[in-house]
Order: sequence, then C-alpha cells, then structure tokens
Amino acid sequence: MGRKAGIMRVNPKAFAKRTRPCLSEMLNFLACLKKANFNDDGCMQEKKALQTCMDLQAKSGKSHNTINYHLQRISRMMKGQ
Repeated sequence: MGRKAGIMRVNPKAFAKRTRPCLSEMLNFLACLKKANFNDDGCMQEKKALQTCMDLQAKSGKSHNTINYHLQRISRMMKGQ
C-alpha cells in the first residue's frame, strides 16, 4: 500500500497522477512529422499549437504543491515537536 518514512506513510500511487499539460499537442506534432517524412514545413499548424501551449506553461509558473514542498513543510513541523 504505502511505504513508511519514519513515522509518516507516503502513498506512492498518489504522486504518480501528474498532469502532462502539452502532451496531446506534442503527440499531434510527432504524428504529423512522421506523416510528413520528418519535414516540419508540412506541420506548421501543429508546431504552432505546441509552441503556444509551451509558452502558456512557461508563463504560468510552477505550483508549490510538490512532494518536496510538503516534505519540507512537514519536517519543519516535526522539528518543533
């Protein structure tokens, strides 16, 4: 089920559900490249969609709800005990 880390239990399945924001755009672009014999001139629409998605992701920034963020927060609480 989970692994014990000291007195905490960490469920590894909970951290496997990550979002992959530009996955569909990237797969569409790669499929188009394969159809166009790896010539990106024929895939400008897919290339532009992928670039737009990547630009939006770069502007949005990272969320602080990563496992390292939570482990640091919990370790600070445990030090106070």
